[in-house]
Amino acid sequence: MILARISRAIREQNWFAVVLEFVIVIAGVVIGFQFAGASERAASVQYERDLLERLHGQILNLEEGRQYTRRWVSSKRDQLVEVRPLIFGVEDGESITSLQCSALLESHYIANPPDALPALDELVSTGRMEAIRNNQIREWAGNYLQIRDAARSQIESDLASLTSLPERFPDYFRVELIPDPEEVNDGWDRRSICDFDAMRADGAFQMFASINIEIYRSLLSYHFDFVGEQLDGLHTALDAELGHLHPELEP
Repeated sequence: MILARISRAIREQNWFAVVLEFVIVIAGVVIGFQFAGASERAASVQYERDLLERLHGQILNLEEGRQYTRRWVSSKRDQLVEVRPLIFGVEDGESITSLQCSALLESHYIANPPDALPALDELVSTGRMEAIRNNQIREWAGNYLQIRDAARSQIESDLASLTSLPERFPDYFRVELIPDPEEVNDGWDRRSICDFDAMRADGAFQMFASINIEIYRSLLSYHFDFVGEQLDGLHTALDAELGHLHPELEP
């Protein structure tokens, strides 16, 4: 239609009509691009909002899991820290408790701190980190991913350094079953018994136990505290961007 009018105007040498038709065509193209660009920008903003909301929900779930795991690790760490001066003979004592004995018996087992954020991993794998336009959020997200990956590598190294004390020193540990009416599975609970005198007299045992204890201490300071700082920073930046408040998390 437009091309027909332009052809007729050229044949009639109606140059004003030719120019007018070209202006109309160009204006239509420009307006079309503007509408397309606005639609694309709106879609990009909505994608970012959905992404940040999804990431925020994942952080809430992750923090809950990390708090639960931290309580378990802290309990084991505290028992190990208390028993260390006893088995080294720098503090007086005639025995150690069943809980302390259990902590030594299980000191080769590490509960990996939860650290997965699928929304961030998806952005990295698809090369779309620029989808997060908020510079602060993007910076905290990058810091978290970098330190998290370093922590994962450190966990692998720690696991290789741990010693199963009951396997290396089987004569120092014994497990008894005791009746427990509150035990819903089979009515029995476990009690750990350690040969405290043998542990105190064995320098090799003390060395391997000390390594396990130090790894437990670093597990909390690095994998929970240091990595947790990056997660807290990312969470705070997301809250500021999304306008979320968490009164239930306030002390």
